[in-house]
Amino acid sequence: MIFVITGAFCMLFCQSCNTCSRPKTIENITVNLAELADLAIDSFRINISGKELYASKGNVIEVSMLVKNWGNPNPSLFNDPANASGYLTKKKMAVNFGIYVTDMVSAGLYGQTQTVLKYKQALTPLVEGMGLQVAVDAKKVDDIEKNINNKKELMNIISDIYASCTTFLSEDDRDFYALTMLSGGWVEGMYIGASLIDETQSANEGKMKQLIMDNKATFDILWSALGQIDNIPDEAQMTMLEMSFIAHIFGHETLLSTPPNFVVNSINDVTPKVFADIKNHIQLLRQQFIKK
Repeated sequence: MIFVITGAFCMLFCQSCNTCSRPKTIENITVNLAELADLAIDSFRINISGKELYASKGNVIEVSMLVKNWGNPNPSLFNDPANASGYLTKKKMAVNFGIYVTDMVSAGLYGQTQTVLKYKQALTPLVEGMGLQVAVDAKKVDDIEKNINNKKELMNIISDIYASCTTFLSEDDRDFYALTMLSGGWVEGMYIGASLIDETQSANEGKMKQLIMDNKATFDILWSALGQIDNIPDEAQMTMLEMSFIAHIFGHETLLSTPPNFVVNSINDVTPKVFADIKNHIQLLRQQFIKK
């Protein structure tokens, strides 16, 4: 299974992170790591609701690196950083933290330095609103601007900040919010990637299949992790309801009264029509996530 993101996907980075303790392994899942755009991705472990999984360092970075091969995303695709102050619930803050990190990484890969700095500022009210000041190293934040033209180092800095936040949330028994960050990163990565692919062009068939199947593998783990949370808060239930349509498309059982009329079980199921439908559903889900 490939743990790609966005996002996806980044709970407790405990293999090489000095701030993390290594919990007892319950289940190991092998992950294939891609080295794209000359940026090395380190292997880390994460812990989700008591189950330790293997993941790549920063799903949002891998998703963005896949996006890099398909075209330069216009910043207009990203969630406006000015929206940050309008997210007032912790769920909204968490999901848009994941979205903003994905946007920041995507901008950084294409040298959109001013856009990166705008997202650096946008993360501040989200960090404060979720009480993550202790988890965020102020020096790391300052290093974003110092390394703005060093893509590899910039990716490492952003992923370290993200890892610190998700680690803190998990250690503070707030797994749901860590997973919500992950959900935001996954949706944003899918949204950007799908937006860069024109399904009406037959030459893009390989890209369509790659995007869907890579991210399906990530979603499968994410959805399973969401379902393992004990004493699910009301906000978690709403998140799962919002993501249920995508879950059904990827073959998971849901309580939808009107489920989609197609399911993607294999690469052969990804046709231009199916891709267009998934793209539309991702756009609707993403619109719901960024709504203030």
